[in-house]
Amino acid sequence: MSALDAIKAAPEATPEQVWPEPEPLDTAARLRPWPEGAILPPEIEDYGLAFADRLCLDPGPVMLTMLAAATAASNGRVWVEPDRDNPTWREPTALWLAVVMGVSTKKTPLLKAALAPVWAIEAELRAAHERAMAEYEAELARWEAAKRGERGPKPKPPVPERLLAQDATREALGDLLAHNPGILAYHDELSGLFKTWGREDRGADRAFYLSAYSAAPVAVDRILRGSTHIPRPVLSLIGFVQPGPFRERVLEAQGGDGAGADGLLQRFVIVTGQERPWVDERPAIPLEAKERYHALIARVYDTLRHGDERVLRFTPEAQSLWHQWEGQTEREQRHPDHPEAWKALLGKRLGLTARLAAVLSLLWDEHSGEISAATLRRAIALVLWLEPHARRVWHRALSGNDEPVLRLARKLRAGELVTFTERHLSHRNVAGIATIAEARRVVARLLEAGWVIREWDGYRANPRVREVDNV
Repeated sequence: MSALDAIKAAPEATPEQVWPEPEPLDTAARLRPWPEGAILPPEIEDYGLAFADRLCLDPGPVMLTMLAAATAASNGRVWVEPDRDNPTWREPTALWLAVVMGVSTKKTPLLKAALAPVWAIEAELRAAHERAMAEYEAELARWEAAKRGERGPKPKPPVPERLLAQDATREALGDLLAHNPGILAYHDELSGLFKTWGREDRGADRAFYLSAYSAAPVAVDRILRGSTHIPRPVLSLIGFVQPGPFRERVLEAQGGDGAGADGLLQRFVIVTGQERPWVDERPAIPLEAKERYHALIARVYDTLRHGDERVLRFTPEAQSLWHQWEGQTEREQRHPDHPEAWKALLGKRLGLTARLAAVLSLLWDEHSGEISAATLRRAIALVLWLEPHARRVWHRALSGNDEPVLRLARKLRAGELVTFTERHLSHRNVAGIATIAEARRVVARLLEAGWVIREWDGYRANPRVREVDNV
């Protein structure tokens, strides 16, 4: 047999025999689907799911934004004491939420939908303040017209009641918190606030926010108005931030100079999500679902606004569950193999669990003044569902943005690219890759993981990538 005949008679090699098995690319934590029916009351979940389906959004960020919006109705009016044996430990219902996602994530419609019932309450408060101002001006006119000896005390102007603040400065928030039990501040973009915290000449801002998260006394100094002392500032935050600016703040928090290592960033509840493909045929949002969500927020506010300050404690069964959760958390935090960044996040876990339990207790309409074991389980389940989000976002911030790697890998797995060059990737903006330097970094990662091989004029995709279930 000739050499040519031997070559023709040889069995054809399969990809499994000549190509390496592709390694996993995404080493960050896996996100779990939203646990429908397990945590939030149907008034929030039904509306949130319908909204997410209509706008093709991941449900997680929608649900958390609506949950955080609900704190506007309870801030400064409700507190939780998680440990009956430690009366010095008290948490407000304030939550700080950072939705970490890329562009085109419908942040403005999401904020509008979540905050709409609070805006409606504020509209009623403005109307009531206008009526009170009219009465005050009439009373002031009568006081001024009266003889000096018959005037009595001078009327004082009414103080407007507020629940919300948009993109407010520290000084403006100080004024609001001096006259209101609590405030929910919201930002379309948190990156501006984060940059302010990093400026050397704005150190007072950082100290103010640290105090406002813990409801610790703080003084706000103004050049013209003097100093305003706020004994118990209660501040919630909602905002959106893209991965790049958030990565800068994470690196700052991990820096060796200690400037950002005060735990301020770790106070944020982090939620992210996968982009859902757009579909033309999408279900309508039922008007009834929207109205039920609005009615829920209004009910919580109406229940709390005229009553005394509430302090919630756990039922005996819930208290036993809390001590188990506390022990588990403390042991995890002391584990020698955990990185310091994760230990810092674990350090906020118990306080966050208590706050979530208090908010959920109000939303589930528990009337006894105690938080049930069922509600505490919901809070713990939500904390555990959220932690992979924090792990993923912090991991990617510390190790570099791997989204372009994953986007290109999906194209390779789908067979959209077989051969390519770095120049091809950057010039055609494939997978969002805009520069030759970024293309080299992305391809180097895929080479290392066995997803592509180098050829004399470029790169070729490993045909075995189609075996990978999930990039």
